[in-house]
Amino acid sequence: MQIERSLVLEISRHEVPVGRPITVRVRDKGNNPIEGALVEAGSKRKRTDGRGRCEIAFRSPGFWKLVATKSATERVRYRSTSTLVRALPRSTTDRRPRRVGPPTR
Repeated sequence: MQIERSLVLEISRHEVPVGRPITVRVRDKGNNPIEGALVEAGSKRKRTDGRGRCEIAFRSPGFWKLVATKSATERVRYRSTSTLVRALPRSTTDRRPRRVGPPTR
């Protein structure tokens, strides 16, 4: 007989600058980390480690849906979960300063 465990997604931030990774943690409702869970956002895929954690970064701005899944075992079936993350364009302060004037040699 299989028992069902619902997955819970915890993320370090709901808004993140493009290119900066966020930490994702997958756990069950009993606060137990889920090792080997698959976290997907678009075409990006990461597996969680023994602490139920992984990092993911977004290369373009917009809203991204994070989905966490885990394959069933003989004893446990997992219910997937999802959340939204907003990847923000980099601000002008994050960019390298532009050189003004003639190029130097």
